[in-house]
Amino acid sequence: MRSTKFMTTGLYGLILFGCVAGAMPVMAQEAAPPQAAPEAAAKPDDAPTTTVTVEGKKAQNKIDRQVYDNTKDIDSQTGTAADALNKVPSVNIDPTGNVTLRGNSSVQVYVDGKPSVMMQGDNRAGALQSMSSGDIDSIEVMTNPGAQFSSEGSGGIINLVMRKNRKPGNTGAVNVNVGDGRYNASLNGARNTGKYTISGGLNIRHDNRPSRSGSVMTRLDANGDPVMSTEQSGQSEGQNDNISANAGIDYNLGDEDSIGSQIAWSRREMDSDSQETFANYAAAGAFTNGYTRNSHNTGPRDDFSFDLNWNHTGALTGESLKTDLRFGRSTGNTATEAANTNSDGSVDTETRTSQSDFHNAVFSVDYVRPYGEAQMTTGVQITQDNNSFHNDATGDNAAGLINDFAYAQTLSAAYITWQQPIGEKWTVMGGVRVEALSLDTDAISSHTTSQIDYTKFSPSAFATYALNDSAKLRFSYSHRLRRPQPQDLNPFVTYRDPQNVSAGNPDLKPEETDSFEAGYEKSAGKINYQVRAYYRKTDNSITDYSFYDPADPLVLVTTKRNFGDSQSGGLEGNFDGKLTDKLSLRLNGNLAYTKLNAASQTRDTEATTLSGRISFDYTATAKDRFQLSYFARGKQLTGQGYRAPFGMGNMSYRHQVTPKAALVVTVQDPFRTAKFKTVVDTDTVYSESSRSMQGQVIMVGLSYTLGGASASKDGEGKWDGRRGPGGGGWSGPGGGGGPM
Repeated sequence: MRSTKFMTTGLYGLILFGCVAGAMPVMAQEAAPPQAAPEAAAKPDDAPTTTVTVEGKKAQNKIDRQVYDNTKDIDSQTGTAADALNKVPSVNIDPTGNVTLRGNSSVQVYVDGKPSVMMQGDNRAGALQSMSSGDIDSIEVMTNPGAQFSSEGSGGIINLVMRKNRKPGNTGAVNVNVGDGRYNASLNGARNTGKYTISGGLNIRHDNRPSRSGSVMTRLDANGDPVMSTEQSGQSEGQNDNISANAGIDYNLGDEDSIGSQIAWSRREMDSDSQETFANYAAAGAFTNGYTRNSHNTGPRDDFSFDLNWNHTGALTGESLKTDLRFGRSTGNTATEAANTNSDGSVDTETRTSQSDFHNAVFSVDYVRPYGEAQMTTGVQITQDNNSFHNDATGDNAAGLINDFAYAQTLSAAYITWQQPIGEKWTVMGGVRVEALSLDTDAISSHTTSQIDYTKFSPSAFATYALNDSAKLRFSYSHRLRRPQPQDLNPFVTYRDPQNVSAGNPDLKPEETDSFEAGYEKSAGKINYQVRAYYRKTDNSITDYSFYDPADPLVLVTTKRNFGDSQSGGLEGNFDGKLTDKLSLRLNGNLAYTKLNAASQTRDTEATTLSGRISFDYTATAKDRFQLSYFARGKQLTGQGYRAPFGMGNMSYRHQVTPKAALVVTVQDPFRTAKFKTVVDTDTVYSESSRSMQGQVIMVGLSYTLGGASASKDGEGKWDGRRGPGGGGWSGPGGGGGPM
């Protein structure tokens, strides 16, 4: 352990010395005439890029990521972050908030290039379903992230780039939307004097979310014959309320230096009632017993974040030094009161509480320096998490199921990348990231502590080859990790209901993935398309594992385990372009193959799936636009079974009443397909569970720009009727990100 920490300290010293040594000449050279750096030094990946946004308003694909303009969607002001992500190629979010990228759920969600406490663990689903889409400027997708980003997340990284205002003067926007059982409103604004920018925003959101569920679960013997079975059906009515506020300031100290600070707070409150019916049957199908469960759930959660950053521009074109310090805290307290009415007339009562307190701090230094046509990026990042959990279940079925669990984790990282053009056609970038983990866990209830220390190296490599002015080839490789969440290491039983409990596994190992990609992309005027082939090899895959408790055959225990290795690959295609002057089309398709090796607990070890997304955008008049989008996700293996195919759509209409005001009508799930099913198929358990969410939801909204010019003006100051008011200043948690 000492050697690991000593090694980490040495890495800090080496990289920090490199950053400071590189920065010192920057300041010393300012008095001297700066070198005439080639244009490639400022934009090393300056080969022709594929523009995902047809209007071409933002720089898009970089050498290590794809960038999607969120503001081009006409309902971006009315939806949530989950709605916005569901329009990004190969990204899917199901109605429960689970995020997948190319079918892989081990994906990290960043805010402005850095981890965020609100996007950790089970907290992420609620955050994405409550965060306003209007706060998001663009979405970056990194299926093979470079060494400058954390290696956590074998499925890649999705980065939410929050909206910031850089236009001079006073700007702002008001948005109000009302629907069936739902409403939201936002107010944001900014003042930019050139010397400083002050911005802030306020958002409120109320969602009413009814749902229905059902399942059939069968316990199997060694021969695969049924021993007993359970049927469940239920419905729930839930209300979710969210209020969030943010404020930020950016100040230019001079031509080379700027400082900034952002603060954000949000509170989410959940209140739901549910009724479920359980019936147990013997092997021959005869009814044995059952019960009806009525429960009431409440749970507030508060998120707070603070960011302080300093940016320095060097004397060389493209040279910069960025420092960023972030603090975050997320606290939650959920409570469940339930009454179980048994088939014999008796009534069991129970109370369950779950408390969590997450503390997160991230400090990073990133330095970028050109060397002729090449560019070096290096830096360090220290991430500290100090979190605690308390679970308490009391009652007739849950007596004594109480546990407290806490952990302190420090992840220390240093990285370096080098980007270099080779001739007139090639641009390459290679890098390596070193991460040292120190994790201390404390199972307080049993007075059991543990410590885990290890160091991992994660290389990455990228290359582009310009075939001509409009087409290029892309190649990439990265080594990724999926570390067990500390709570996954907690072996104590957590109560869910009389027939379901969960427990962690202290023997979990991190899974490691090697990911390869190759692609072709072309930009031909108003038409852009890409084709990519990819392959992944994963060792020590982590998956859920369910089995019946030997001491109580009616109780199903769900835990996690490493089941072996897996391989996956596929072919992905994207099309984005104008079919006519008024009609635009976006298409995404992904044909994927997955194979699980040594997965003896499941009968589903390989699958071929087809997923896709289609979106039409029609400009009927200078003031009227229509959008229709639909995505479908194919079968996904889970390690103990699979998730069945799932799909959902969205329709939007926007009418620009004036250059500053727009009316937006959105129909969510117009085809009523928001239903999904999960199958567990192992040697001891077979189950099918389904859930359907609220059907069609119609939202009617009004967006109004305050002050300044309309955000929908083109470069000549003429209103083009296509883009509505975009809102004012900095919004949402986060702030200045890392190396972008």
